[in-house]
Amino acid sequence: MSTHTFTYNRSHTSIFVADNMRSILRDIVSWSGLDPTKLVDDWQVVGPAVQAWLRSGHLYEISIEFFLPASGKLVGRWDFPIAYDGNGVDGDMWVAREHVRRTIEKAGRPPAPSSYEVILWAHAGRPHVDGMGQAALRSTDGMIGRLSGTAIATPDIMASLKYWRAA
Repeated sequence: MSTHTFTYNRSHTSIFVADNMRSILRDIVSWSGLDPTKLVDDWQVVGPAVQAWLRSGHLYEISIEFFLPASGKLVGRWDFPIAYDGNGVDGDMWVAREHVRRTIEKAGRPPAPSSYEVILWAHAGRPHVDGMGQAALRSTDGMIGRLSGTAIATPDIMASLKYWRAA
């Protein structure tokens, strides 16, 4: 009988969570009938910020908003609250990809012609990341938010899932 010990540190888990967040966001954009090229391009700046702020413990939420370009009106939003409480499965890292896909079906697609933006929420004192600046969420008036469980889990970082749709 042999024993194996796995040690994860914040650097490994932050990379795992950031990479899988990009994949989940790409799935949401694609399923919504939109081109994920903007997300992939933006991830050149957003990705390093996600990794840096997950590693430092400053990132507390990732949001993707779907809106009508002409009016700026919010027509859908996905939030991924981040927790650093170590409640993930010991020594395991996982992504609930099927759960996210089923939740996407419940939320419904944004109407054409929608656009999208990814917004990161980090606590004061976060490390500086080039290309990142101030942002504000659009109003959720007339919408309802629903918590839908865990999307990504690691031994020390977890990303929950919440979606917003018209009430």
